[in-house]
Amino acid sequence: MSFDINISKIKCSGKHGIYNYEKQNDQEFLVDIHINISDFSGDDINKTFNYEEIVDLVIKTVNKESYDLIETLAKHISEQIVFEYAKIEATLQEIKVTVYKPDTILKDMTEGISVSYFEEFK
Repeated sequence: MSFDINISKIKCSGKHGIYNYEKQNDQEFLVDIHINISDFSGDDINKTFNYEEIVDLVIKTVNKESYDLIETLAKHISEQIVFEYAKIEATLQEIKVTVYKPDTILKDMTEGISVSYFEEFK
């Protein structure tokens, strides 16, 4: 048995991209988090993932760091979540982080750009 936890379209701003103007000006980013965890006992927030903490961690990570690639950003967000929740009772079985970058130079030719990072721990 397991649980899927999904947090969709976390609103963030940051300075990520390969162009100078992207590194100098905040841009909008949206982040989806998908986490699959094992079953756990009881009804205790300390035994599982806290959604508020995850949202705060994602917003701070996107805002604080600066990467050329959103691929790197997605992986770093995943690593931060895995590190923060390494000692809870529920076992992390998989994580998927999707970073959306709506305001790219391709915005007139695409509906959007996103990158997903996925890792299994089974």
